[in-house]
Amino acid sequence: MGTALLAGETLGECLATLGKAAPGSVAAFPSEGDSITAGELDAAATRTARGFLGAGVAPGDVVGVLVPTAARFFTTIFGLWRAGAAVSVLPVQAGFGDAAGVARRLARLVGAAGMRHLVLGEVYAEIGRELTRLAPSLTIIDPEVRGAATAGLPPVAPDDLAVVQFTSGSTSTPKGVMLPHRATVAGLRAVVVSGGMTTDDVFVQWVPTYHDMGLIGLLSLWLNGSDVHAFAPVSFLRRPGEVLEYFARHRGSVLTGPNFSYDYLLDGVPAERIAGLDLSRWRLAFNGAEPIAAATVRRFTEALAPAGLRDSVMYPVYGMAEATLAISFPEPGSRPRTFTVDRAALAATGRAELVESGHANAKAVVSVGKPVHGVSVRVAGERGEPLPDGALGELQITGDPVTTGYFRDPAATAAAFDGEWLRTGDLGFSLGGELVVAGRRKEMVVVHGQNFFPDDVELIARDVPGVYRRHCVAFSDTAEDGSEHVGVIVEVDGRHADAAGLRAEVARRVAAELDLAKVRVHTVEPRWLSKTTSGKWQRVLASRRIDAEKGTL
Repeated sequence: MGTALLAGETLGECLATLGKAAPGSVAAFPSEGDSITAGELDAAATRTARGFLGAGVAPGDVVGVLVPTAARFFTTIFGLWRAGAAVSVLPVQAGFGDAAGVARRLARLVGAAGMRHLVLGEVYAEIGRELTRLAPSLTIIDPEVRGAATAGLPPVAPDDLAVVQFTSGSTSTPKGVMLPHRATVAGLRAVVVSGGMTTDDVFVQWVPTYHDMGLIGLLSLWLNGSDVHAFAPVSFLRRPGEVLEYFARHRGSVLTGPNFSYDYLLDGVPAERIAGLDLSRWRLAFNGAEPIAAATVRRFTEALAPAGLRDSVMYPVYGMAEATLAISFPEPGSRPRTFTVDRAALAATGRAELVESGHANAKAVVSVGKPVHGVSVRVAGERGEPLPDGALGELQITGDPVTTGYFRDPAATAAAFDGEWLRTGDLGFSLGGELVVAGRRKEMVVVHGQNFFPDDVELIARDVPGVYRRHCVAFSDTAEDGSEHVGVIVEVDGRHADAAGLRAEVARRVAAELDLAKVRVHTVEPRWLSKTTSGKWQRVLASRRIDAEKGTL
């Protein structure tokens, strides 16, 4: 069995340790067709750091990074860390089309972080031109920059800022999560220890590096001595079968993705193609970043079993940028656990009551395991009091990997903490010591004092024929006369001409399933609904847009 190599107090030190202990370990970037070894990266990061310092980057700066998933991404971020700067990987969706629109959105982040420099890959040149027009003081730096071979490097301390991770804003405007080197390394160690990672693991990912799952997941296995293979996101989205075949061919053991990606993979790869693969070495399929569906867990395991997949591979987890990444993991090698609770009782009384799967209000929920190494979790009531097993409350966290706050936003930082405990904004409960995440506090649908989880509504609405790609969101809707309803926004399939009929059918099914008369359905065009950078529906934003557009739909 392989060892664990992650060691160091800063990210630069961790790379130096890896470069000495396993100089030949490889980071491959199949979409770009290049790779780099740990020894090569250790040397290249120092050269690049000198180049950044020569280009005007100063220790303590927050530097934007917009570089493709390639070896130069690694030399960029490790070069910045060795130059004493903090890294903020800017979010650009795969296959972006409107460079001006992307630049306008990024300009907000550039301003919020006070960025003076942006390391920009050539593929993003048009965005860079638009961005410098909006932020003239921003200096663009080539990722291949090199400095004088004799230039010294500044000291980097564990409490220096390493990462500013902009959250994607499912319920609020984006905020810059501050992660010093100390917290970041602790977060990497949490993944390694609680996931049982060793140098024998082979990691394959496609999740974008601007997402905490993409950045921290990749770094945790790489700095622990695993060979890693990082695809550009578009490679998976366009050709999921080729990524799965690559994973099998390279004897992959760990893969990450949000829940939708596993359904997307199974929808896009025929059963006969799967049956021809050898997935027997697959150890963990991390499933996080969005609500985890029990049906997806079951389907994944059953569909890939003919390729040798074990029933313990699907790995439902819970995390967030504010925890560096990981909050709770199951025991590696255990089968995923699903509980069946009374949906109505959970919403109405805040108690998770176990019921049989055939119960009228049965709701299948997936365990996300227990707190990871270095993190403590509590379920808290309205006054911050710890709640007992089975009681619904806010999940709060503390520990070394937890953020020190939000960059240049003391008000948001103060609001986020109850003493040492960070308020996650997520609702959940524990059953037998295992955590279940129930949803976002701000997204609960309330009608005449009665609570509904939006995902319960969406689970019903998305399967109505005519809903475009099952895209829909639920929210608390107030009509013009002040009456309260469960609001549902559904995207309409262009082939479904009868929008009025679709609205009526969605309302009928939701009302019947939830025993609720007050349902109001809004139809919108395909791709009207938006997601956060982590793939969560932006329900609050959608409800605000509907309020602004009422009378025009």
